[in-house]
Formats: sequence, structure tokens, C-alpha cells
Amino acid sequence: MIVSKKMITEFLRNFIFGTVIGAFMLIPGVSGGTTAIILGIYDKLITAVSNIFKKPKHSLTLLIPVACGGIVGAALFSGAVLLLIESFYMQSMFFFIGAILGCIPFLIKKSGITLSTLYHAVFALIGMVLVMALRFLPESAGTDGGGVMLIVCGFIIAVAMVLPGISTSHVLLVMGMYETVWGGLHNMDVCLLSLLGIGGIAGTILTAKAADKAMEKFPCQTYMMIIGFVMTSVYDIYPQNTELSQLPVDIVLCAAGFLLVLFVSSAASKRELKSI
Repeated sequence: MIVSKKMITEFLRNFIFGTVIGAFMLIPGVSGGTTAIILGIYDKLITAVSNIFKKPKHSLTLLIPVACGGIVGAALFSGAVLLLIESFYMQSMFFFIGAILGCIPFLIKKSGITLSTLYHAVFALIGMVLVMALRFLPESAGTDGGGVMLIVCGFIIAVAMVLPGISTSHVLLVMGMYETVWGGLHNMDVCLLSLLGIGGIAGTILTAKAADKAMEKFPCQTYMMIIGFVMTSVYDIYPQNTELSQLPVDIVLCAAGFLLVLFVSSAASKRELKSI
């Protein structure tokens, strides 16, 4: 097999995308799905996972570099991202809020919504209500322990990671599995990781297949619901007790995040047009 310059460029670009996703997943309220949307590769990742058995070569060409980049991003930038949030919490959160809001125009464009189909915007509200309802569930509502529970937990973690705007940590707290899962990951518990992996693989594939079919058959409604999911991320990361004196700086940072993502989204759209 001859490795061309284009293949190397694609690999490096997807690896960088994965690195960004891995780093940003560390930010409270910012899911991997939300970051993938910001980068303009969410639907491609969903399609790749959905078709992994039908078109393994094509799917793995995208998924392998993104997955490798995600691991590297989480490992390399965890300290830097957490230090940034700790040292400049307010500023960081407002920048990320702008970045999240900046992907909304891209999603609206992808949805293809028009004045005649404006009623589909109600699906955005449905998406917000569904995720907000999850936020208000009492913590530790689930039952801790058991192999079957770990498989179910892995399945639900995967669903939370695939769907934008859903906090994996909160889902674990609701299930009463937060300490069990993160403790097992910290201690590299092979048995726990294996059971989580079984559920995680199944959850990722099934959720991606469902999302892919939904985007194919009901694109407007699906993207509107995703917009609702994404907008709930703002609720999670909006800083409380914002100081009025810092508001001008916060607004500038929010605008900077918004414009940066608009630029990235525009570049992603141009790449899609060239690939057609």
C-alpha cells in the first residue's frame, strides 16, 4: 500500500482534531460531541462508527487517528487545561461559552431549516428539556456494584459521550457509580475496564447508528435537537457570581470564542464542499 501525501495530511489533521477533543473533554460541561461539532467532524465521526462493520477500512481511517489524538490530548493537556480553568476560571468559562454558541449557526445551516419548516425548532426545546431533566435528577439514584451494572454503566457513558451536551460525570453520579468508575480507572482495574469497555463499545455503535439514521432521514429535527443538547452545555459552565467590573472582558472573551468557532466552522464547510 502506497502512502500518499494526502493520506498523511488527513491522518495528521484528524489526529489534531482528536487531540483537541481529548483536551476539551476535561472541561466541565463540554462534551466530546460538542467539541466534535465545533470542529465540524461530528457527523463524519457518527457515520464512521455507524458503518464500522460495513466499511471498516474507510471508518478506521478516520476513527484511529481521532482516537489516538484523543488519548494524547487528554494525557498531554489535562494539567494545562485544568490549570487554565483554576487560574482564570471566569475568563475561560466565558470563552468556552462563546465557542459553544459559535457552533449554533453551523448546526442551523446543517439542519437545512427554512421559514416553511420553522416549526421544527421545537425539537431544540425538546432537546434542552431532556438534558436539563437529567441535570436535576438526584445524585446517586442508581445502585453501585455488579458486573452487569458495569456493562450498563459503560453503555450509558458511551451514549453520554456520543450525544453533545450530556455530562458523563453527572450520569455516573445519578447511577451511583461515580466513585466506582473513576476509582477503577485511576487504579487501572483491568476487570472493571473490560466490563466498561464491553458496554462502551455496544453503546457507541448503537447510539452512533441511531444518530446516523436520524440525521439521514430526519436531518432538520435531529440537528435542532442537537442544538438543544449543545445549548444546555452553556448552563453547565456558566460561572456563578460574575463580577460586574469584569463583564466587559468576559463579553470580549465570549465574542472571541464565538468568532473563532465561526471561522473553524466556515473552514470545515469549505472542506466538505471540496470533498464533494
